[in-house]
Amino acid sequence: MDGTIKKGICIWSLPIEGPYACKLASESGFEGIQLELGTYERGFPLSKKYIQDAYLEMGKTYNIDFPSIAVRELDYYGMTRPDRSQEKQIAKQGIEKAIETARDMDIPIVMLGSFADGEIKNEIDLQNVTACLREACDMAENYNITIGTENVLSVDETKRLFQNVNRANLKLYFDTQNYYLFKGYDTTSMIQELHPYFCEVHAKDGKDNISSCLLGEGDSSFHSSMEELIKSGYTGWINIENYYDLQPLRLEHDDELTLIKKDLDTLKSTILSISTKGSGE
Repeated sequence: MDGTIKKGICIWSLPIEGPYACKLASESGFEGIQLELGTYERGFPLSKKYIQDAYLEMGKTYNIDFPSIAVRELDYYGMTRPDRSQEKQIAKQGIEKAIETARDMDIPIVMLGSFADGEIKNEIDLQNVTACLREACDMAENYNITIGTENVLSVDETKRLFQNVNRANLKLYFDTQNYYLFKGYDTTSMIQELHPYFCEVHAKDGKDNISSCLLGEGDSSFHSSMEELIKSGYTGWINIENYYDLQPLRLEHDDELTLIKKDLDTLKSTILSISTKGSGE
Protein backbone atom coordinates (compact mmCIF):
# COMPACT_ATOMS: atom_id res chain seq x y z
CA MET A 1 0.00 0.00 0.00
CA ASP A 2 2.87 2.38 0.73
CA GLY A 3 5.20 1.54 -2.14
CA THR A 4 5.38 5.16 -3.28
CA ILE A 5 6.94 6.31 -0.01
CA LYS A 6 10.50 5.25 0.79
CA LYS A 7 11.94 5.22 4.29
CA GLY A 8 15.39 6.54 5.03
CA ILE A 9 17.39 7.87 7.93
CA CYS A 10 19.72 10.82 8.33
CA ILE A 11 23.30 9.71 8.76
CA TRP A 12 23.65 11.92 11.83
CA SER A 13 20.83 9.93 13.47
CA LEU A 14 22.76 6.66 13.23
CA PRO A 15 25.20 5.62 15.99
CA ILE A 16 27.96 5.20 13.40
CA GLU A 17 28.68 7.66 10.61
CA GLY A 18 30.77 6.96 7.54
CA PRO A 19 30.27 4.32 4.82
CA TYR A 20 29.74 1.52 7.36
CA ALA A 21 26.48 3.24 8.24
CA CYS A 22 25.05 1.66 5.07
CA LYS A 23 25.31 -1.77 6.68
CA LEU A 24 23.60 -0.62 9.87
CA ALA A 25 20.84 1.16 7.96
CA SER A 26 20.19 -1.85 5.74
CA GLU A 27 20.13 -4.31 8.63
CA SER A 28 17.74 -1.99 10.47
CA GLY A 29 15.31 -2.05 7.54
CA PHE A 30 15.95 1.30 5.83
CA GLU A 31 16.08 1.85 2.10
CA GLY A 32 18.28 4.93 2.09
CA ILE A 33 20.43 7.42 3.98
CA GLN A 34 20.46 11.20 3.76
CA LEU A 35 24.15 12.09 3.73
CA GLU A 36 25.82 15.28 4.92
CA LEU A 37 28.73 17.16 3.42
CA GLY A 38 30.67 17.46 6.66
CA THR A 39 32.39 20.42 8.27
CA TYR A 40 34.40 23.25 6.78
CA GLU A 41 37.13 22.68 9.35
CA ARG A 42 37.64 19.15 8.02
CA GLY A 43 37.51 20.20 4.39
CA PHE A 44 33.93 19.08 3.65
CA PRO A 45 34.85 15.36 3.73
CA LEU A 46 32.11 14.05 1.43
CA SER A 47 33.47 16.21 -1.40
CA LYS A 48 36.53 13.93 -1.57
CA LYS A 49 36.30 11.28 -4.27
CA TYR A 50 37.64 8.37 -2.24
CA ILE A 51 35.04 9.00 0.45
CA GLN A 52 32.31 9.22 -2.18
CA ASP A 53 33.52 5.96 -3.71
CA ALA A 54 33.43 4.26 -0.32
CA TYR A 55 29.81 5.30 0.22
CA LEU A 56 28.80 4.24 -3.27
CA GLU A 57 30.47 0.86 -2.84
CA MET A 58 28.82 0.21 0.51
CA GLY A 59 25.49 1.52 -0.75
CA LYS A 60 25.57 -0.92 -3.63
CA THR A 61 26.62 -3.78 -1.37
CA TYR A 62 23.80 -3.19 1.10
CA ASN A 63 21.15 -1.88 -1.31
CA ILE A 64 21.06 1.59 0.23
CA ASP A 65 20.15 4.67 -1.81
CA PHE A 66 21.30 8.22 -1.13
CA PRO A 67 18.30 10.48 -1.82
CA SER A 68 19.89 13.75 -0.67
CA ILE A 69 22.86 15.59 0.81
CA ALA A 70 22.55 18.13 3.63
CA VAL A 71 24.88 21.08 4.15
CA ARG A 72 24.53 21.22 7.92
CA GLU A 73 27.47 23.60 8.22
CA LEU A 74 25.02 26.36 7.27
CA ASP A 75 23.93 26.27 10.92
CA TYR A 76 27.31 27.86 11.71
CA TYR A 77 28.00 29.80 8.51
CA GLY A 78 24.57 31.03 7.51
CA MET A 79 23.30 32.11 4.13
CA THR A 80 22.02 35.16 6.00
CA ARG A 81 25.55 36.55 6.34
CA PRO A 82 26.64 39.56 4.24
CA ASP A 83 28.17 38.65 0.88
CA ARG A 84 31.67 39.87 1.66
CA SER A 85 31.93 38.20 5.04
CA GLN A 86 34.17 35.19 5.61
CA GLU A 87 31.18 33.25 6.92
CA LYS A 88 29.23 33.79 3.70
CA GLN A 89 32.18 32.69 1.61
CA ILE A 90 32.38 29.48 3.63
CA ALA A 91 28.63 28.97 3.17
CA LYS A 92 28.92 29.41 -0.58
CA GLN A 93 31.90 27.09 -0.72
CA GLY A 94 29.93 24.42 1.11
CA ILE A 95 26.96 24.80 -1.21
CA GLU A 96 29.16 24.54 -4.29
CA LYS A 97 30.94 21.47 -2.90
CA ALA A 98 27.60 19.83 -2.09
CA ILE A 99 26.24 20.38 -5.59
CA GLU A 100 29.43 18.99 -7.13
CA THR A 101 29.26 16.01 -4.79
CA ALA A 102 25.61 15.38 -5.66
CA ARG A 103 26.56 15.49 -9.33
CA ASP A 104 29.41 13.02 -8.86
CA MET A 105 27.36 10.63 -6.72
CA ASP A 106 24.18 10.97 -8.79
CA ILE A 107 22.20 12.32 -5.81
CA PRO A 108 19.12 14.35 -6.82
CA ILE A 109 18.67 16.76 -3.88
CA VAL A 110 20.91 19.14 -1.93
CA MET A 111 19.32 20.38 1.30
CA LEU A 112 20.23 23.87 2.52
CA GLY A 113 18.99 24.69 6.00
CA SER A 114 18.19 28.09 7.48
CA PHE A 115 18.62 27.54 11.22
CA ALA A 116 20.81 28.83 14.05
CA ASP A 117 23.35 31.21 12.45
CA GLY A 118 21.35 31.07 9.22
CA GLU A 119 17.84 31.57 10.57
CA ILE A 120 15.78 34.06 8.57
CA LYS A 121 14.71 36.69 11.11
CA ASN A 122 14.18 39.84 9.09
CA GLU A 123 13.98 41.34 5.63
CA ILE A 124 17.74 41.58 5.14
CA ASP A 125 18.13 37.92 6.08
CA LEU A 126 15.42 37.02 3.58
CA GLN A 127 17.14 38.99 0.83
CA ASN A 128 20.52 37.37 1.55
CA VAL A 129 19.05 33.87 1.58
CA THR A 130 17.03 34.55 -1.56
CA ALA A 131 20.15 35.57 -3.47
CA CYS A 132 22.07 32.57 -2.18
CA LEU A 133 19.31 30.09 -3.07
CA ARG A 134 18.94 31.60 -6.52
CA GLU A 135 22.66 31.18 -7.14
CA ALA A 136 22.56 27.61 -5.84
CA CYS A 137 19.58 26.74 -8.04
CA ASP A 138 21.32 28.12 -11.13
CA MET A 139 24.40 26.06 -10.37
CA ALA A 140 22.38 22.91 -9.61
CA GLU A 141 20.19 23.24 -12.70
CA ASN A 142 23.17 22.34 -14.87
CA TYR A 143 23.13 18.85 -13.32
CA ASN A 144 19.36 18.38 -12.92
CA ILE A 145 19.68 18.72 -9.13
CA THR A 146 16.98 20.07 -6.83
CA ILE A 147 17.80 22.54 -4.07
CA GLY A 148 15.73 21.88 -0.95
CA THR A 149 15.31 24.78 1.46
CA GLU A 150 14.60 23.73 5.04
CA ASN A 151 13.37 26.54 7.28
CA VAL A 152 10.62 27.55 9.68
CA LEU A 153 9.06 30.38 7.72
CA SER A 154 5.31 30.84 7.85
CA VAL A 155 3.14 29.77 4.93
CA ASP A 156 3.04 33.29 3.48
CA GLU A 157 6.76 33.82 4.04
CA THR A 158 7.54 30.51 2.35
CA LYS A 159 5.46 31.37 -0.68
CA ARG A 160 7.16 34.74 -0.86
CA LEU A 161 10.59 33.10 -0.71
CA PHE A 162 9.72 30.81 -3.61
CA GLN A 163 8.33 33.71 -5.59
CA ASN A 164 11.46 35.78 -4.98
CA VAL A 165 13.89 33.00 -5.85
CA ASN A 166 11.79 32.13 -8.90
CA ARG A 167 13.59 28.91 -9.84
CA ALA A 168 11.81 25.70 -10.84
CA ASN A 169 14.39 23.50 -9.09
CA LEU A 170 13.83 25.08 -5.67
CA LYS A 171 11.70 22.89 -3.40
CA LEU A 172 10.81 22.74 0.27
CA TYR A 173 12.44 20.20 2.58
CA PHE A 174 9.69 19.70 5.15
CA ASP A 175 10.18 18.66 8.79
CA THR A 176 7.35 17.18 10.88
CA GLN A 177 8.52 18.82 14.12
CA ASN A 178 10.47 21.99 13.35
CA TYR A 179 7.54 24.29 12.61
CA TYR A 180 5.91 23.49 15.93
CA LEU A 181 9.19 23.25 17.83
CA PHE A 182 10.55 26.65 16.82
CA LYS A 183 7.45 28.69 16.00
CA GLY A 184 4.44 26.92 17.49
CA TYR A 185 2.88 26.48 14.04
CA ASP A 186 0.36 23.71 13.41
CA THR A 187 2.21 21.14 11.32
CA THR A 188 -0.90 19.64 9.75
CA SER A 189 -2.10 22.97 8.39
CA MET A 190 1.42 23.71 7.12
CA ILE A 191 1.29 20.48 5.09
CA GLN A 192 -2.13 21.41 3.71
CA GLU A 193 -0.79 24.70 2.40
CA LEU A 194 2.75 23.79 1.38
CA HIS A 195 2.76 20.18 0.17
CA PRO A 196 3.02 21.12 -3.54
CA TYR A 197 6.46 22.54 -2.77
CA PHE A 198 7.83 19.41 -1.03
CA CYS A 199 10.88 17.50 -2.25
CA GLU A 200 11.57 15.37 0.84
CA VAL A 201 10.46 15.04 4.46
CA HIS A 202 12.20 14.72 7.82
CA ALA A 203 10.30 12.79 10.50
CA LYS A 204 11.07 13.42 14.16
CA ASP A 205 9.19 14.15 17.36
CA GLY A 206 9.65 15.71 20.77
CA LYS A 207 8.14 17.70 23.58
CA ASP A 208 9.06 20.44 26.04
CA ASN A 209 10.71 22.45 23.23
CA ILE A 210 13.29 19.83 22.25
CA SER A 211 13.55 16.87 19.89
CA SER A 212 13.28 14.21 22.56
CA CYS A 213 10.66 11.56 21.76
CA LEU A 214 10.13 8.56 19.59
CA LEU A 215 7.76 9.12 16.69
CA GLY A 216 4.19 9.62 17.85
CA GLU A 217 5.11 10.10 21.51
CA GLY A 218 5.69 13.85 21.40
CA ASP A 219 3.57 16.96 21.01
CA SER A 220 4.19 17.81 17.35
CA SER A 221 1.10 15.97 15.99
CA PHE A 222 3.06 13.26 14.20
CA HIS A 223 0.09 11.03 13.37
CA SER A 224 -2.16 13.79 12.04
CA SER A 225 0.77 15.20 10.08
CA MET A 226 1.41 11.83 8.47
CA GLU A 227 -2.27 11.48 7.67
CA GLU A 228 -2.31 14.87 5.96
CA LEU A 229 0.94 14.10 4.15
CA ILE A 230 -0.45 10.88 2.68
CA LYS A 231 -3.79 12.52 1.95
CA SER A 232 -1.92 15.17 -0.04
CA GLY A 233 -0.58 12.47 -2.35
CA TYR A 234 3.05 12.84 -1.30
CA THR A 235 5.42 10.36 -2.88
CA GLY A 236 9.09 10.25 -2.13
CA TRP A 237 11.40 9.86 0.82
CA ILE A 238 10.65 10.25 4.51
CA ASN A 239 13.93 10.34 6.40
CA ILE A 240 13.90 9.81 10.16
CA GLU A 241 15.91 12.51 11.97
CA ASN A 242 15.55 11.74 15.67
CA TYR A 243 18.53 12.29 17.99
CA TYR A 244 18.95 8.89 19.59
CA ASP A 245 22.38 9.65 21.04
CA LEU A 246 21.18 12.67 23.06
CA GLN A 247 19.36 12.86 26.35
CA PRO A 248 16.58 12.33 27.17
CA LEU A 249 15.88 10.04 24.19
CA ARG A 250 18.98 7.89 24.68
CA LEU A 251 17.89 7.13 28.24
CA GLU A 252 14.98 5.07 26.92
CA HIS A 253 17.27 2.21 25.90
CA ASP A 254 20.97 1.45 26.13
CA ASP A 255 20.99 0.28 22.49
CA GLU A 256 20.30 3.12 20.08
CA LEU A 257 19.55 0.70 17.25
CA THR A 258 16.60 -0.65 19.24
CA LEU A 259 15.13 2.85 19.36
CA ILE A 260 15.85 3.42 15.67
CA LYS A 261 14.12 0.20 14.66
CA LYS A 262 11.14 1.10 16.85
CA ASP A 263 10.81 4.44 15.08
CA LEU A 264 11.02 2.76 11.68
CA ASP A 265 8.33 0.28 12.70
CA THR A 266 6.15 3.20 13.82
CA LEU A 267 6.70 5.02 10.55
CA LYS A 268 5.89 1.92 8.48
CA SER A 269 2.80 0.97 10.47
CA THR A 270 1.50 4.54 10.45
CA ILE A 271 1.85 4.84 6.69
CA LEU A 272 0.25 1.44 6.14
CA SER A 273 -2.66 2.17 8.47
CA ILE A 274 -3.41 5.53 6.91
CA SER A 275 -3.04 4.19 3.37
CA THR A 276 -5.31 1.22 4.07
CA LYS A 277 -7.91 3.46 5.69
CA GLY A 278 -7.79 5.83 2.75
CA SER A 279 -8.30 3.04 0.24
CA GLY A 280 -11.41 1.87 2.05
CA GLU A 281 -10.00 -1.57 2.72
